[in-house]
Amino acid sequence: MIVITTDHAAHDPNRFTLPTDTRPYWEVPARADTLLAALGAAGIGGEPAKDHGLAPIARIHDAGYLRFLETAFARWQALPNAAPILRAPAYAVRHGGRCPDAVAGQAGWYLSSVTCPVVDATFGAAVGSAHAAIDAADAVLSGEQTAYALCRPPGHHAHTDMAGGFCYLNNAAIAAQRMLDAGTGPLAILDFDVHHGNGTQQIFYPRDDVFYASVHGDPAGLYPWFAGYADETGQGRGAGWNLNLPLPPGTRNDGFTAATARALDAIAAKRPAALIVSVGFDAQDGDPAANLAVDATGFGTIGRQIAALGLPTVLVQEGGYLVERLGPNLTAFLTGMGVL
Repeated sequence: MIVITTDHAAHDPNRFTLPTDTRPYWEVPARADTLLAALGAAGIGGEPAKDHGLAPIARIHDAGYLRFLETAFARWQALPNAAPILRAPAYAVRHGGRCPDAVAGQAGWYLSSVTCPVVDATFGAAVGSAHAAIDAADAVLSGEQTAYALCRPPGHHAHTDMAGGFCYLNNAAIAAQRMLDAGTGPLAILDFDVHHGNGTQQIFYPRDDVFYASVHGDPAGLYPWFAGYADETGQGRGAGWNLNLPLPPGTRNDGFTAATARALDAIAAKRPAALIVSVGFDAQDGDPAANLAVDATGFGTIGRQIAALGLPTVLVQEGGYLVERLGPNLTAFLTGMGVL
């Protein structure tokens, strides 16, 4: 089953690029359009995501954060001389801090960096993206072996109460919670986006019902900088339920797929009921947001590795910003998975 988000296109901060911007906003509508075109070329159509409301999203995300995302742009536009994008004028250092009432202050509390601006369509796009992940989870709960959610915007940098890295709602975590609430028992998440899924890690770090394994570029030199190190293994009940496999700059297919094989071995040892995969193609050689050197052959190998595990699998699209390579990478990955 293929599920697509249909309300994403107007979430396009590039339309409002300011003179002070130093680089483009890489998370553009063309990403989803290109992935969808690749599916069409393979003879596969996607089903639009259903509207599930906010209840399943609120199982993961803080109520105040959801209110902020829903209302922030309108509140911002009501202020004198408001710019067409809401960006935080300052960022909270949360040690001993508190969330203020003013929308500009709340932007600094809930938005972790300049990589998560808010425009008029941001909340609707993020909710639609989460709904696609929910539909894919429901498909697997109903007996599908594999379901792919073509999500935009991506989600794995979104914390319970904070956006970051182009991500506003954590689609993979929302899908996992949907399945847990249906009674699946413990699950696993494999994340092979080149940037560590710090939001997914934060959500499940103290828990022992979702094993999180991430293969990514070393955060010592790559976003998200502050999480994703090998010594982060979980806490409390979640001790031993988090595995980070950071890779050095320039890592190519062999090194990357060896790490995903190690992650999948660790997942198999947990004997999860199902697998959620955060699918990122930004490890691609030449991606503007990263520093690894994987290509379509490598992504095809990862697809075969995941399929060999034999678990019911929800695929959730994350990053990948070299737009011209997204179609071939998705095709290779889904062919490896046996979906194409």
